[in-house]
Amino acid sequence: MAVDNAHLRELVALVSQSVESVLAQYAAAARPVPSLDSTDPSAPLDNRAIREATRVLESACAQLCASVAPPNHILVNMVNPACLRVALTARVAEQLRDGPKPISELAKTSGISADKLGRILRNLATKHCFREVSKDVWANNRLSVCLLPEDTTSGLIGHMTDEMYFGMTSLTDALTDAEWTDSTDKEHAAFTRAHKHNVFEIMTNDAKRGERFPQAMLGWTKLHGGAEVVVQLYPWDSVPANATFCDVGGSVGHVAMALTKAKPHIKAVVQDLPTVVEQAKDVWQKEFPEAVQKQRVQFVPIDFFAGSPVEGCDFYYSRSNTCQYLTSHRHDWPDADCETILKNTRKAMKPGSKVLIHEFILMHAAPEAVSESSEKAPFPLLPNFGVGAQRKYNQDLNMMSAFNSRERTLDDFVAIGAKAGLKLVKTWEAADTTIVELEAAHRRRIAQHTCLLAKRKRFGDLGDGRKKQHELTARRIRRHLEL
Repeated sequence: MAVDNAHLRELVALVSQSVESVLAQYAAAARPVPSLDSTDPSAPLDNRAIREATRVLESACAQLCASVAPPNHILVNMVNPACLRVALTARVAEQLRDGPKPISELAKTSGISADKLGRILRNLATKHCFREVSKDVWANNRLSVCLLPEDTTSGLIGHMTDEMYFGMTSLTDALTDAEWTDSTDKEHAAFTRAHKHNVFEIMTNDAKRGERFPQAMLGWTKLHGGAEVVVQLYPWDSVPANATFCDVGGSVGHVAMALTKAKPHIKAVVQDLPTVVEQAKDVWQKEFPEAVQKQRVQFVPIDFFAGSPVEGCDFYYSRSNTCQYLTSHRHDWPDADCETILKNTRKAMKPGSKVLIHEFILMHAAPEAVSESSEKAPFPLLPNFGVGAQRKYNQDLNMMSAFNSRERTLDDFVAIGAKAGLKLVKTWEAADTTIVELEAAHRRRIAQHTCLLAKRKRFGDLGDGRKKQHELTARRIRRHLEL
């Protein structure tokens, strides 16, 4: 089958359109586009429009290269995580903080062979991470400054290139083991096979990795737009005054804090394990004392498997973050546990309450298999945005390797929600992540019957047939509300 020349030109057009979109964002902000040599971490813009344009740009560039380059060329050219880990361990970015240095000095400080460290950096420089300003003299650039310790991205890179990368090396062995291949037990995950301990044991017993993990999760949040993406994505201005946002498994509640700062008409509830909730009180008192003083936020401990969130909130929000024990219905819980957690949430809901699941949504690569509710990439890109959305598919493999779990499709979320008495309302798409909005199934019918029964304090004014009918309806309503 030959490549349609028109498709290639359409890919080129998408590249051009995406670049123009990025340029327009910088022009609107009255800022220049930073060069690759820039070391100012505040120079790059990061907003929804730029992330969406970047998704199309990455996808179109990759598809264009894959269409015209020799296949073996594409397969062999891969980013080497081992080189990133060496650069982090040698603290190369920190050593270059004040300006260029020769490889001899970098090697002496790090205790690594100058020849070998130089070859590592040259490999990274081919991917535009670090810059060789003259022979064997190195400097930071736009990418390498992300490896500085104050940038939480460095914690994320350390986590991914260390324990996660090593865990992935045993994926084939775990998948080809007849006793492990169909298992969903984390003890049968590739990570456990490689490390001889599961993820939670490593984070508890390995001080260095355990200390780095919270920074890695902050880096992960930053990578996907931070807490502010929730503020930007959902139409909060149309929400009534004093609506309550329950940040479920919200750690110290940074999402709730960003929302209540931006939208003063909304109140918050932060729920997590008791020790985390105590930390949250200190964080809010330090970073947003006004909300605490005006009682715009509550701190309530919770164990999802033992009880429900605070009753009667308008929104129950749960986001993707594996660093917390209470991660609701997210990727590191199997479906049965997710169903239990959602059922407990369903019990707490009042009429009109919404469940907001902030997650990656996987899409199939076949056009006919993409849900109508999902955003499709512009033609002729793969409908799931291909390389432009590769991070969510990489994360799916991370979940497989680390927890024997998974990221989910929209159909998966709909199916799990239905088992808990919830139905899909809408998806709110960002470039990287999606908010899945759910509400109680049959809520309208239940509300109608509840109002009817409330008007009739007794059934004495009904005939025997209608009296029995309404008694049956009342029992059905009670059973449904007990889900």
